[in-house]
Amino acid sequence: MLNGVVFDFNGTLFFDSEYHLAAFDALKMEICGEHMDMREMEKTCAGVPNVEIFRRLSNGRFTQRECEMYSARKEQMYRDLVMSTPGGAHLCPGCNELFDYLLDNRIPFTIASASIKENIDFFVDTFHLEWWLDPSTIVYDDGSYQDKTEMYIEAFFRLGAIDHQLVFEDSLSGIKGADLAGARILAIENPALTDEFTKYRSIIGTITDMSEALPFVENMRYTNMYD
Repeated sequence: MLNGVVFDFNGTLFFDSEYHLAAFDALKMEICGEHMDMREMEKTCAGVPNVEIFRRLSNGRFTQRECEMYSARKEQMYRDLVMSTPGGAHLCPGCNELFDYLLDNRIPFTIASASIKENIDFFVDTFHLEWWLDPSTIVYDDGSYQDKTEMYIEAFFRLGAIDHQLVFEDSLSGIKGADLAGARILAIENPALTDEFTKYRSIIGTITDMSEALPFVENMRYTNMYD
């Protein structure tokens, strides 16, 4: 009853909001002379391509090339911050055990992320993702996807999972995309989004991290949650 699992990455497998915020805050201060806080970032940046974010921050003054330059700077700052984490960066609790379970039970899985290729390559190297999945199946922002719905549909295709799919997501835009793609969803708990989560029947539960995911996955293996 479970033919494929797709994980969002940022905020789902890797809790990295503080690194993104630090990079966006520094560049917004440079561009506008104002700080960016977590609330603003979650409201205005989640699910929005970097180029568009910097176009908005500049009030349309920046050319496409300038927006792309700031986007690249932001992501390099983000990677540098991750690399400077004391003791090294780690996936969220429960990831390794969940990945091992999926492998042992021959449930195909991959990642669909709005991150750019440079970040995906960085994640694969940093967290040794190739130990569990084929990096060539990872879907990322290469400019060919209109939204997260298209990314999830492509990920299901790469896994050969035409139905009975499960998606792990943390953002509202990602949840909407997975819902439109026809998947069931395990959402990362976020008190600010609790009311929004209730609007989606496709959400089968909420978890704080991957250490709480296994009971849901096992239940999906043995029951038909799609009827």
